[in-house]
Amino acid sequence: MKLPAVNEYVVSGTVLLAASALILLVAEVTDRGDLTSATLFLCGAAMFLAGVFMLSFSRTEPFDADTASLLMASNMLNLCRTGADLGVRGDAIFLPSPGDPGSVREFIPVSGSNPPPALPDFTFVTGAETPGIVLVPAAAPLIDYCEREFSLVIPGTEEDLIPAIRELVRDGLELADRLEIVRDGESLVMHLRGYRLFSGCALVAGQTPKCCSMHPCGVCSLVACMLARGTNIPWQISHVSIREGTREITAIFRSLPSPAPKGADPGNSR
Repeated sequence: MKLPAVNEYVVSGTVLLAASALILLVAEVTDRGDLTSATLFLCGAAMFLAGVFMLSFSRTEPFDADTASLLMASNMLNLCRTGADLGVRGDAIFLPSPGDPGSVREFIPVSGSNPPPALPDFTFVTGAETPGIVLVPAAAPLIDYCEREFSLVIPGTEEDLIPAIRELVRDGLELADRLEIVRDGESLVMHLRGYRLFSGCALVAGQTPKCCSMHPCGVCSLVACMLARGTNIPWQISHVSIREGTREITAIFRSLPSPAPKGADPGNSR
């Protein structure tokens, strides 16, 4: 397979240079010596400079995003199928780890939406009240990298957190053309359009749609981790849908009450 050698900026710059040459040629051939010819010369010169500018600052794409998105798809499917065979069919809950500030763990319950009062260091939670499995979120390494290399700071309030997520996904990582997160009651609804890694999502959703909310990957995991980190409360992904024509993803994140510590009850104020 041969990847494209140029990107859209190179194509745009080449088109501008070609159009500039055509306009200047028309102005030279007609040579009317009036305002029309002067306008043509000015337009040609402006398009030439714009074309040179785009070519100067363009770069070839290092990899194809659709191809890269397929690398982890089978791992997500295998993990979800393994969990389903063990009877784990709930939607993922992202919990801030109280013992490790700045860390988020992913808990997949057998059913329901009750997080455990404490997360163990091992994978399987076998308690009768909240059985499930504990995993490292798919986006955890990416967040660690952004904090280390880009000095990412996750705000502590929802008003600042949503713009920070939008800036990271759309402008910093350039994963999508548009990202909107709106409040709907106790939930936040994310609308993502023009997602660069959409092929991997489409493959996973086509094989096992439940996997998208059971063990989300990519941008859904990234947003859930940042919400849990910023607000310091658990968040659960309750719905994910995709639209292939516009490479669009819609996900619903629902905030959950923080689990009570062991031995606590509604009448205990400590």
